[in-house]
Amino acid sequence: MKKLIVFFGGLFVLHLGVAMLLELNLGSDPFTLFTQGIATALHITPGWANRLIACLFLGILFIFNRKSIKIGTFLCMIFVGFAIDINLLLIAPLQLHSYGSIVRIVLFMVACGIIGIGFPILKCADLGIPPNDLMYFMFMEKLNKPYGKVRMVCDGLLTIVGILFGGIVGVGTIICILLIGPIVQFCMPKVEKVLQPFLQG
Repeated sequence: MKKLIVFFGGLFVLHLGVAMLLELNLGSDPFTLFTQGIATALHITPGWANRLIACLFLGILFIFNRKSIKIGTFLCMIFVGFAIDINLLLIAPLQLHSYGSIVRIVLFMVACGIIGIGFPILKCADLGIPPNDLMYFMFMEKLNKPYGKVRMVCDGLLTIVGILFGGIVGVGTIICILLIGPIVQFCMPKVEKVLQPFLQG
């Protein structure tokens, strides 16, 4: 039960940050940009492109790192849409998109920080994480490189491919590339230190 509380708490916090990115309208995060590009290239909806990419990543993980796939991986795929929709409803009255450019950029950075805290909470539950996030950790283990650097490189590559296939980049995309990986790397050990006593108690 404690793991489920932490898992869904992390999922909610993580997608509060994602909802803020969407509301601020400064550009998609790299994975969303990649999804948009694939959707444009294949003439399908972004939703179907997201499902297709998730299945592709799951297939790759099943071949090369199947032990990382857990029940939470599938729970994330099921509940991500709900988490985003709920958070969008909660922050809609703030009308974040109507603020000035400088304020929106600052809030975008805050949203990256929220994602950087929410993801470690989700991971700390040890029930599993989304397929695209598992890919970062697979590369991290295979290359023996820190999460922050691996995430920045992968996000950069996702952005390039997304642009080539027709996705639209914005200043927010660049902010995501530069901030989210390092923030997650910084927060992971600290969040784990705080939550482990609760999970083990």
